[in-house]
Amino acid sequence: MGMNEVALGITLGIAVFTDWREHKIYNKLLFPAFFIALLLHTVQGGVFGLANSLLGATVGFALLLLPYFMGGMGAGDVKLLAVIGAFGGVPFVLTCFLYGAIIGGLISSYLLARRKALGNTLRHFLVFFTIFRNPQHLSRSMSDARQEKFPYGIAIALGTLIALFSPLGGGGS
Repeated sequence: MGMNEVALGITLGIAVFTDWREHKIYNKLLFPAFFIALLLHTVQGGVFGLANSLLGATVGFALLLLPYFMGGMGAGDVKLLAVIGAFGGVPFVLTCFLYGAIIGGLISSYLLARRKALGNTLRHFLVFFTIFRNPQHLSRSMSDARQEKFPYGIAIALGTLIALFSPLGGGGS
């Protein structure tokens, strides 16, 4: 395990801790981690390493921008995925995003099922005809889903750990 993985692991550990306890992932963690990732990649790969790190950060940031604007997650989650992209590059952050989305979906489904709101929420999201015909169904489903907030940084971190140890396509980060 190299310096990149150790620095990323420390960042994820602190992010999970603060997200679990306070539902916040702080900039005072994410900004230094971002610059550490850039520095490590620059030292290890020169300009190409820096470019790869910046591209990974940009893709990570962009992946969660729409859910953030829709109110589905906090800014800390968006920035955390950008930092993960800075540490691992584009293929790695895409893999982390995919695994994290699956884990987040499973957690959300469990929480909605516990409230007995899963069936109603799925029905409104999967049957697009009724959503377009009657848009207030979408608002009611979003309201059900928002009532079951959970620290999504945990799903992102778990997805990242899975990506570190089981990357898609058999390649490493």
